[in-house]
Amino acid sequence: MAEPKSSRQAWVVVALLSVFMLINTADRAVLGLAGPQIMAELNLTKTQFGFVASSFFFLYSLSAVLTGFLANRIPARWTLLTLVGIWTIAQFPLIFPVGVEMLIASRVLLGAGEGPGYPVATHAAYKWFPDKARAVPTAIIAQGATLG
Repeated sequence: MAEPKSSRQAWVVVALLSVFMLINTADRAVLGLAGPQIMAELNLTKTQFGFVASSFFFLYSLSAVLTGFLANRIPARWTLLTLVGIWTIAQFPLIFPVGVEMLIASRVLLGAGEGPGYPVATHAAYKWFPDKARAVPTAIIAQGATLG
């Protein structure tokens, strides 16, 4: 393992990864906050809205596992950038009026992009710290998700 240029750089990376996780978690919660308005606008029942909300998890776990295999072969910064790109693409259609189908497609894609977030973030942080010093950086990254 190559040693980082400085300990300060390593902690800046951890701070940025914590913000990454905050955004990763916060944008999945937005649907729940807007739920009553979405249900009224699209004339959805609670069951239909539940399906829309749960569609986020259709590819979440599968994507996390598949991306884990790729993360060992592709630099972490490119993997993280790709995940952020997927989040952006998934959210973009929602700035326009959409129907249920587009909302579901957006949620499925968002889940596919967010599922690998935490494992890839910790994978990236681990490159900056020796084995015996990884607990605190991991905890800080996890707190980003908690704050989100």
